[in-house]
Formats: sequence, structure tokens, C-alpha cells
Amino acid sequence: MRSRQQGLTAISFAIMAVVVAAIGFAALKLTPIYLEHMKIVSVLNDVKAELDNQNTSIRYIRSAIGKRLSIEMVTTMKPQDFKIRKTELGYEVRAQYENRTPYIGNLYFLGVFNESVEIER
Repeated sequence: MRSRQQGLTAISFAIMAVVVAAIGFAALKLTPIYLEHMKIVSVLNDVKAELDNQNTSIRYIRSAIGKRLSIEMVTTMKPQDFKIRKTELGYEVRAQYENRTPYIGNLYFLGVFNESVEIER
């Protein structure tokens, strides 16, 4: 009677371990980028909640953003990097930026983010 072998060979196990390690390493490299993005979204939402339906100015909005960035310890953006433009209803505040992190050698991960909120007068 023939017995059927089951399971992984040493080579297939090594290949699978390399693939899993590469995916795990990528997740470790991408996590800080997305955590920073979540902080920036939080800054935008907090500024909107604070200044909505108040008579505010671009200078005051930028000041509020700067304070929130300092509290959240965001290092990728500065208050000047936020685009603020006047609209019919108030102000549109936009955070449009790219963040990249090295992966292996000269390969990089690039995250492109574009978030905005509308602050009403």
C-alpha cells in the first residue's frame, strides 16, 4: 500500500516564511505613516469642531491647526502646509501631502493623502 505524504517540504516552508516576513515587515513600515495620517485627520476634525459656526479668520484657523499639531506631535506637516481657502459658506481647510518610508534597499512605500474639512461661518 502506498502512503501519501502530506505537509510542506523544507523549500516550500522557506519560501512561505520569506513571503510572510516580507508582508510583516511591510506592515511594520506602513503603520507609522497611517498613524500619522490618523493624527492629521483628527487635527482637521478637531479644528472644524472648535471653529464651526464662529466668525473666524485664516490666521486664527492656522493658529488653531498649529496648536493641535503640537499637541498631537505631528512632525510631517506644519501649519503652513495646510491649504486654507475662502468659500461661500466659510473656509475649506485641506491637508494634501505625501509621506514615504524606505522598505528594502532603494525601494520605498509612498502614501498619498488628501483630506479636507469645511469650516462654516
